[in-house]
Amino acid sequence: MVATGVETGLLSMELLVNTVQQLSMARDLESVMRIVRKVARELTSADGATFVLREDQFCFYADEDAISPLWKGSRFPINICVSGWAMLNKKPAIIEDIYNDPRVPVDAYRPTFVKSLLTVPIRTIDPIGSIGCYWANKRMPSAEEVSLLQALADITAVSIENIMVRNTLEEKVMERTRELAESLEREKMLSEKKSTFLSAASHEFRTPLSTILSSVSLAEQYKDEEQLDKRQKHFDRIKSAVKGLMDIQNEFLSVDQLEQGKVETTKEVFNIEKFLQEVAESLDGLRKAGQHFRIAHNGDNIVMLDKKILRNVIVNLLSNAIKYSNKDIVLNSSVSDHEIRIVVKDSGIGIPKEQQADVFGKYFRASNAREIKGTGLGLNIVKHYVDLLEGTIEFESEENVGTTFTIAIPDHLHKTEIPSSAL
Repeated sequence: MVATGVETGLLSMELLVNTVQQLSMARDLESVMRIVRKVARELTSADGATFVLREDQFCFYADEDAISPLWKGSRFPINICVSGWAMLNKKPAIIEDIYNDPRVPVDAYRPTFVKSLLTVPIRTIDPIGSIGCYWANKRMPSAEEVSLLQALADITAVSIENIMVRNTLEEKVMERTRELAESLEREKMLSEKKSTFLSAASHEFRTPLSTILSSVSLAEQYKDEEQLDKRQKHFDRIKSAVKGLMDIQNEFLSVDQLEQGKVETTKEVFNIEKFLQEVAESLDGLRKAGQHFRIAHNGDNIVMLDKKILRNVIVNLLSNAIKYSNKDIVLNSSVSDHEIRIVVKDSGIGIPKEQQADVFGKYFRASNAREIKGTGLGLNIVKHYVDLLEGTIEFESEENVGTTFTIAIPDHLHKTEIPSSAL
């Protein structure tokens, strides 16, 4: 039984409605093309259908459904193919005989089975592609077929735009989610840093504050003239404790300034051999009984770099060496090929091997040094300072044997610039 025109129209409308439902569930372009190419053939009883996308000045034959493969995956200049004509002119291209239509590049079609074709633009305003149907026998597509195929193209345009909007929204949601996760992670890290800081500050401030309070209390008891020596002893303890508190405060402030990039370098010319000797002598008061500095220098002794920053580096390393060792401390330096090398070596408690990767971390305290006073900031500050000097710092350590730090820093001095005052 042959279907009437009305029945055919109803079937076509039902097919379009079902297609709308299918396309509403599509989440990517590939799904859209797979649905549309099949429906295009059914609506027009075509022998093949193509789904073409516009890529600037080219037509990309992205997908097809045909009795024999034609141009899937091929690209043609937009101005020489029928799909391009439909996009550029923003209207259907209806061709009954491909060999008698100037819009058709006959040589491209000659090897194919195509005799007639119909191509409609996807979106009539600024088309983004086209849907083409073709037949193996010469026939004139009906006005209804043209209308149905254009309706399918319009539905397709909406589906593609919805996918683009959805993808954009998903990307924004993912980006916002990522930003939120990063923000939460930063907050978590900041909270952990604050907690660690408060713990370290509380621990380090406790001893000197206790010393100050107890010394003040005891000093008040020594009021007689013959007790002035005992009273002075407690005043000296108070001064020492206050200095300790100021040193701790300076360490916390130094880390903050370094992390905010507020520390600037100023290069000057100086005698590094004399400089290291002076730095070591300034720490004589910290040395333990029987502990000495063994200092040696090789090569040129006039250099150019930031003297203040280098002093902070050496003071930190020597102070640690004094603190964690009871034996002599080696301080060697050398200058050659515009590079300064400084070695600080102790024979102290060393750093446990499994903890060495964290040595330059903020608030790092080795497990074998927990009972020794310290903020865990010294080596972190040293690493920041060495970076500012454009240098490197390395170390070797063995538990209960000792630790050796080696610093390599560029020497910015041109020897012709040496002032007589530096000699």
